[in-house]
Amino acid sequence: PHPLFIGVDQEGGRVARMKGPFTPIPPMAVVGKFYRDTGKIKPIIQLGRVMGKELRAVGYNWDFAPVTDVHSNPKNPIIGNRSFSPDPIVVSRCAAALICGLHAEGMLSCAKHFPGHGATSVDSHLDLPILKAAGRLLWKRDLFPYRKLVKEGVIRCLMTAHVRYPALDPENCATLSRAILTDLLRERIKYRGLIVSDDLFMKAISDRFGIPSAAIRFFEAGGDIALICKEPEVQMETMARVAELAGKDRLLRDHLRRSHLRIERIRNRFCPPTNLPPLSIIGSPEHRRMVEVFSM
Repeated sequence: PHPLFIGVDQEGGRVARMKGPFTPIPPMAVVGKFYRDTGKIKPIIQLGRVMGKELRAVGYNWDFAPVTDVHSNPKNPIIGNRSFSPDPIVVSRCAAALICGLHAEGMLSCAKHFPGHGATSVDSHLDLPILKAAGRLLWKRDLFPYRKLVKEGVIRCLMTAHVRYPALDPENCATLSRAILTDLLRERIKYRGLIVSDDLFMKAISDRFGIPSAAIRFFEAGGDIALICKEPEVQMETMARVAELAGKDRLLRDHLRRSHLRIERIRNRFCPPTNLPPLSIIGSPEHRRMVEVFSM
């Protein structure tokens, strides 16, 4: 009665876990350039449908895409052509189209990395980036796609950034920040969907905290689902620690109950393992033709 979320990083370009025979998906920078050159949205929706349909054919129901970061720093070592554009308007329009395509095929999308990883100069897989931009700039640039897509009701799920923004929270990175996840995202931006952490094993977090402690801090900040992408022993230890603390801490327990309701709403919409597309659509000529439009 409770089918699992089964997720994958299938963004396109260099972050594509499912390679041949799956239809090759271009980097999102190519998609953004296509939109700037043509003004066409429908092919981007179709691209999302191709991605969603092929992933669902093999049993996935959750794609950690698209990257909704505004690529404002050319020296950024981790985002680069994973982003649609340096222009927040282009990012918001392209992300909305891709998300709509994924959702049309029953594939839950996950916009990332809130509140924005595009201006950083450090890879959070390796260390903790600190983005010293002013709050006004963050609001107009990095937060613009999220604000717009939340207002339009497009985003059902988003992923946090292991980045510290002193203008928003002088002490904590976004993943562990109540000021960012609750005060800014939930209360000011009025977001009601799922908040998912980036992988807590990334060095920006794991070098500074134990994984169970980081997960608890993420939940206390307002998060719903903590990603712990390896080491089953650590996953089990974290679940035990969270359960133990929730038994003693009413505030945490109440938050987890609210998270559970959000999770169940999304699960009921995206997780039923029924009417899966046939395997024959993977890499099909029709899908390849839909994607080739971005290279013309």
